[in-house]
Amino acid sequence: MKNLTKMILVVLAGLMVAQCSTYKIKPDMNKSGVVDKTPKWYVNYDHETLFKYVETGTAVSPDLELSVKKAVLLAKAKLVDRINGEVNNRTTINKNEAGTNEDLTVQAGSQDVIVNIIKDTLARGYEVKKQEIFTTKHKSYRAYVMVELSKKEVEAIIEALNKSKTASIDVDAINKQAEKILN
Repeated sequence: MKNLTKMILVVLAGLMVAQCSTYKIKPDMNKSGVVDKTPKWYVNYDHETLFKYVETGTAVSPDLELSVKKAVLLAKAKLVDRINGEVNNRTTINKNEAGTNEDLTVQAGSQDVIVNIIKDTLARGYEVKKQEIFTTKHKSYRAYVMVELSKKEVEAIIEALNKSKTASIDVDAINKQAEKILN
């Protein structure tokens, strides 16, 4: 009876360990080599809910772990961009006239440059909620991840940053400088 109990426990423990594998890898292409396995949750999801921000990312690498890390990094960058991103826009329009008297030709050109800047921002407290990994035709791994960040965590980060900015103001130095100017 003890041997049977021990054997059942060993089998159950083995099944539990087998179910705990981190990654399940699937092929991501059909027979012609076209990628056709993008997860539905990667494309169609709520970017923001009442309590959290959500973003997805994907990356490819010959190294399994690196593909996951890159995908998580891209998803985090998209989250942080939404929280603390700045966009600068510059438009340039040029018109040049060439020719003689009334036989002028006009050349026009324009350029619109948009620069997206993400300042240094903390992204602690994020959680990878979903991930799927596929093998590619070229023996690489394509990772899809979904990352969530609670709004409470974002508020705590902003509050901590505001406190550090306030704490870094040197009131004594400002007063000394004011005295020098006034005297």
